[in-house]
Amino acid sequence: DIGDRFQSVRLHKRHDLSALRGSISKQLSADVEMRLTGDDIGILRGTPPADAASTLELLPVYAASGNSTPAVATGRIFIRLDEGASMETVRDDIEALEFRIDEVVMHAPHCAWLEQESGRIDEALSRLGRLRALPLAANVEPQLLRPRSWKGRA
Repeated sequence: DIGDRFQSVRLHKRHDLSALRGSISKQLSADVEMRLTGDDIGILRGTPPADAASTLELLPVYAASGNSTPAVATGRIFIRLDEGASMETVRDDIEALEFRIDEVVMHAPHCAWLEQESGRIDEALSRLGRLRALPLAANVEPQLLRPRSWKGRA
């Protein structure tokens, strides 16, 4: 579930799609459904061959419903504490869950980007509930990337 205490959206894993981060070979390019510009991520139909998955980073793909725009989890987690709280007050709790504070938001010191120490996306996503249970945690969300869409011009 993505959202806060008041409203959330349930995302479902898309088993018919996979995403790869890195330079995709010409052989795999035919299976690319869409690319995430600037992030070097391609969303492919099906599961990539084992040799591609061993040289590129395999990322999970999610969607709100079967035909909605896919979203790719990057493994980064955004946390917002209650207003006025400092990341230092929960640093030990965050580190106990095997996350590290990657970046505190300069204009909002109660917000930060976290990364899983192992770098494994599945571990980061599996610990969302524990991060949400931290004292002072107001909102905890995984970073999800979607393909750019252009709005029609009038």
